[in-house]
This record gives sequence, C-alpha cells and structure tokens, in this order.
Amino acid sequence: MVATRSPETTPLPAARLAGQLSFRFYWAHHFPAPPGWTVPAPLARPYATLWLLIDGELRVATPSGAHTARPGALVAWPPDVVREAENATARTAMLYTAAFDLRVWGEVDFFRLFRVPTLLHAPDFAPLAEPFAALVEALAARDEAVTLEAEGWARVLVGRWLRQVESAGELHPADEVDERLAAVLSAIEGDLASGWSLQRLADLMRLSPVRMREVFVRGVGLPPMRYVALRRLARARSLLADTGLTCAEIAERCGFHDPGYFSRTFHRTVGLQPLAYREQTRFGRE
Repeated sequence: MVATRSPETTPLPAARLAGQLSFRFYWAHHFPAPPGWTVPAPLARPYATLWLLIDGELRVATPSGAHTARPGALVAWPPDVVREAENATARTAMLYTAAFDLRVWGEVDFFRLFRVPTLLHAPDFAPLAEPFAALVEALAARDEAVTLEAEGWARVLVGRWLRQVESAGELHPADEVDERLAAVLSAIEGDLASGWSLQRLADLMRLSPVRMREVFVRGVGLPPMRYVALRRLARARSLLADTGLTCAEIAERCGFHDPGYFSRTFHRTVGLQPLAYREQTRFGRE
C-alpha cells in the first residue's frame, strides 16, 4: 500500500492522556502465519507489541483465556508478558505487527499504570491497516531504518489503537495502581516547581511515609523523590528545546531553586550542560 499523505503530527490522542505520553518505535512487519505456525514459547519481549490480523484466524492465549482472533482483531502484548498464539487452521493468516515503548510522564511504562484488553476487535480496521501498511513500506524503503517518516506513521498507528481502546471503554487504571497514587502523580506533574517531600507526598496519600514509598514503587517502579527529580529534568529538557527561557528561569520553573545545582544535576543525568543540550536539540531540527 502506498502512503499518499504525510503522517499526522498530533500527539498520541487518548483524551485523558493527551500531552502526557512519550513514545519510541522499534520495528514493524507484515508477515504470513502459515498453517501450524506458533509463537516460539516461551516468548516475552521488553517492549510492547501490537498485532493487527487482516486475514485468516489465530488462536491467542491471553490472561483471560484462549480466544480466536479474526480479521480486525487487535492483539496488544504488554512488555515482559509471555505470549502464545498459533494458526490451527488450514489457511494462512496474514498480520501486521509493530513493537514500541509507551510511557506516561516520560518515565513510567504505560502498561504499569493502565490496563488494556489483550484482544480487541476493530469493526472497521482500515484506519489501522493504513498506518501499518505505510509504516512497513517506509521501513522497507530505507532498509528497515527507523526514519522520521516511519516514526510518524508508528505514532499514528499507536494513537489510533488508543482511540479504539478508549472508545470501547476499555482503558482502565491497572489493578495494582492505587487511585491515590494516580492523583499524586497528576499533582506532581501540575506543579513541578513546588517543594515536594516524602512527608508531603505521604500526607496527600494519607499514608505513612514508609507505606507511601511502597505504594509508589509498586505503582511506577521508582522511589518517589527519584520520580520527582526525573520529571523535573524531563520538563527542563522540554523547556530548553522549545522555549527561549534562560537557564535560571527554567531551573525555577522546574523546582531547582539554585541554578548552579540545576546545571550540575542536568549535566550528571543528561551528559550535557543545559545550554549545550539546547544547541544540540535545535541543531538536530535544522
């Protein structure tokens, strides 16, 4: 399929997540699954994988049991989940597959905070087949190199998948994520310049500091103050790349009230001084 237009440039669009998601694409393929084909077992990947079945049938084992996937089936495999699938029919199945990372607030794996169905049927799968086909074509034209064009089509694909999940009412907080934690993460994101501390976070969650830390680490995979520091640095990177604010102004907006400490922390974490990072990111866009 030939792409006749450029990929969309809007953010990954699930309504509750707009502006909060970051994305990295790895690869995509269009391949036949002949009769008797199975996923090598056990198989788990450190990234998420999305399948779209466009012809034939596959038997897919999910946490809720075994299901038959037919044309229009979207199969979403979270990172580190063992996947099982087979073609038990006498007909070759055709599918697209793509691999990616999807993170919320820059650091937290999407699948740690949100639960999506492993198998979802798309009544009209043409809007998903289009970016899949364009993505595979863009990769083939550049010997599988991930170009900006391919990255753009991958964003379109994942965005449309999220819209399908959300419109079906299937986007939910993960079972293990405490609702109080989600509220605190939003509060941090909305006021990174504030004086966050373990005690303040614990008070907001109405937990002891020890219990708060346990809930935080289980929910997002990071200690609370490490998470705050990484979010501040992520915001600083964004402001350096996209605004003309001075380093002192950026430091203040991101909760680093000592510009010297901000520069040292930024250099230690990112590997560049703030102004050097600004120059590098802007040069890359020219």
